[in-house]
Amino acid sequence: MVEKSKELKEKEQKILSNKTQSIYALALLIGFCIVINIIFSFVNFKIDLTEEKRFTLTPSTVQMLNGLKDNIYVEVLLEGQFPAGFKRLQESTKDLLDQFRSESPYVQYRFFDPLALVTVAEKNNRIKDLAEDGIKPTNLRVMEENESTEKIIYPVAVVKFGSKSIPVNLLENSIAGFSDEEVLNQSINLLEYKIADAINKILRVQKPTIAITKGHGESKPIETQDLINTLSPFYNLKWISLDSMYTVPDDIKLIIMPNPSVKFDEKAKFVLDQFVMKGGDVMFLINRLKIDMDSLRNVRAEYVPIENDVNLEDMFFKYGVRIQPNLILDLECSKIPLVVGKLGTGAQTELFKWYYAPLLSSNSINPIVKNIDRVNAYWTSTVDTIKTKTDIKKTVLLSSSQYSRVQFAPVRINFEILRYDPDPSKFNKPNQPVAVLLEGKFPSLYENRVSPDMLKTLTDIKAEYKSSGDEAKILVVSYGKLINNLYNPTQSDYMPMGYNTFEKQLYGNKDFVINAIEYMFDEKGILAARAKEVKLRLLDTVKIKNERSFWQFINVLLPISLLGLGALFFNILRKRKFAS
Repeated sequence: MVEKSKELKEKEQKILSNKTQSIYALALLIGFCIVINIIFSFVNFKIDLTEEKRFTLTPSTVQMLNGLKDNIYVEVLLEGQFPAGFKRLQESTKDLLDQFRSESPYVQYRFFDPLALVTVAEKNNRIKDLAEDGIKPTNLRVMEENESTEKIIYPVAVVKFGSKSIPVNLLENSIAGFSDEEVLNQSINLLEYKIADAINKILRVQKPTIAITKGHGESKPIETQDLINTLSPFYNLKWISLDSMYTVPDDIKLIIMPNPSVKFDEKAKFVLDQFVMKGGDVMFLINRLKIDMDSLRNVRAEYVPIENDVNLEDMFFKYGVRIQPNLILDLECSKIPLVVGKLGTGAQTELFKWYYAPLLSSNSINPIVKNIDRVNAYWTSTVDTIKTKTDIKKTVLLSSSQYSRVQFAPVRINFEILRYDPDPSKFNKPNQPVAVLLEGKFPSLYENRVSPDMLKTLTDIKAEYKSSGDEAKILVVSYGKLINNLYNPTQSDYMPMGYNTFEKQLYGNKDFVINAIEYMFDEKGILAARAKEVKLRLLDTVKIKNERSFWQFINVLLPISLLGLGALFFNILRKRKFAS
């Protein structure tokens, strides 16, 4: 009896000891978790396991955020109940701003609905005020209780710093051939770039300066009003005549030459050449042949275009490109209206594909052309690249489709080409380059060619001749009216760049131009965020239909079966433990 009592006490002590050890282990585990949580509350640590690193900011964005010294406020107007697509855009915006704030505590944000809890009159006034600030709404059709209603929403974020503010459109425009889901995914891809770019611009102490050339038949300001209005808040714009200066002012970083049609003399070319040698950037927008739709409509039978000789071919050749005297025809093109008959007292028109208006695209990964729609151009020519004295990086940004061909000048052009169906076998010159970006240290056109008089003039104005250049960028596009917009001179009204009034469609001309300009000024590398791509992994609907029962079993019955087997296994272990 005494021995049994002793054994019982030993068992009780052993059980008590095990309980004590379990309590100590549990307390130690809880304490360890608390300590880890406290440590990681002060340490920013995360692991991005996604294939495309969608939750990792680009190094240039991180560097910019780490350099913030004052508060940046971001007001996101996308608040409320939305369909799944807009809800995803809303949540993605919040996730991104959380990443920004984890990098810098100076980034503050809030979501709100600008039209919530207001009367009809207040709502109309608020819509008007937002429109004056450049903030435009989107009409969203929502299903509520089996009824379809329209709701005005603002997929916009407003970045504020002090008294300055920049609205950022979070939703991309529809792109031909893209589904709504793909457009939404593209909008999410560009969130980091758009908001980071707005923060970078709003922090600029001084606006950079862009010069637009004049005096050689270039596009008039009213013809480029959309570009002027878009750039004015962020850049100083100047119109300069290269003929009237000996050197380009130091504050000018970029020169745009839009659609010149008059020859440049050697003095103007020398000024431009030395601007490039000093690291200045240039955008050449030039048609090699002189022709437009008005020229073609004003002739009865046919039109023979002449070469647009602006005396820059030797400069292009020296820098590494050549614009061929030809015209590109493409089966992938926009349309124009032509009269096909009479309807009562009026003319009956139809839209026809105009092969001289190619829709240009790109296979490049350069951020200028990443995630943009096709560019609509007219009367373009092939831009060839040439080996240069110095190492110049040459990137084809825009080219024709695989169904294109070329016609060399002289060529007769008329509308008779539209009377017959095109022969695809003749469109056998695919991917003709139309826009080429050159980057590097360019050789001077006037190397060993500077006259004593020119050197004396440079000495008098205390300027130095450079035979080799600093790092610079040159964009050559064989479409002179790339930055032009349609306008109504009587009403002082204009359309956006790239808007086709016949097709009622907005192409990617404006995005291409703005991205190219941003690339020229992108010293911090913010534009690299445009190259980020989040893959859209859509479900295979056919596979879902065929394997529906199997995956229902996996998701419903398998977890329950595993729980039952686990309970049975632990019950058997428990019985064996207490039986022993």
